[in-house]
Amino acid sequence: MQIERLVVGNLETNGYIIYDEKIKEAFIIDPGDEAQKFLNYIEDHQLHPIGIILTHYHHDHIGAVKFIKKKYNVPIFIHQDDVEGLKNPYLNYSKDMSITPDKIVKDKDEINGGNITLEVIHTPGHTPGGMCLKVKNEKIIFTGDTLFNIEIGRTDLAGSDPYAMLDSMKNTISKWEDDIIIYPGHGEKANMNFVRKNNMEYIYAITK
Repeated sequence: MQIERLVVGNLETNGYIIYDEKIKEAFIIDPGDEAQKFLNYIEDHQLHPIGIILTHYHHDHIGAVKFIKKKYNVPIFIHQDDVEGLKNPYLNYSKDMSITPDKIVKDKDEINGGNITLEVIHTPGHTPGGMCLKVKNEKIIFTGDTLFNIEIGRTDLAGSDPYAMLDSMKNTISKWEDDIIIYPGHGEKANMNFVRKNNMEYIYAITK
């Protein structure tokens, strides 16, 4: 499996294209802005997009969705608790962006495509339906804005919940093995061993 990170927009959001080199079918995770960057990579590598997966509904993670959807007519996936936010410009912090998803998922669902299976892990806090995506049979998790290498996601935004975030850290993320590699919505990837030693917000959350 190949993972391409594209850093886009004023908030330097990580969007990802993941695909199997043989089949060339690709998922696009959190295309937040600069749609042409995603299109260029897809065309240059002769990929066949099969889905857009959103870890949550905030504007900096969804800005290029409509353009890519129009180009490739692929389904948009989001957690069931973030559907309202995806449709609501007040909650997603865009001026006028309302997106209707095609596929609604919940905790422990699997998103299948080609030789790639992504397992949905519901991690509310940053948004009600914030989710992480674990690559099945791999030590790889895309964490959106739930967990970064040295921070955790903000909980002072419309729709966020600090108590839900603490619960996600304590009862879900704290169980991840040290060699799990996180691919976050902003910043650099890291393994959980690094997070446990250097992420003070995470350390505080699991001990609070």
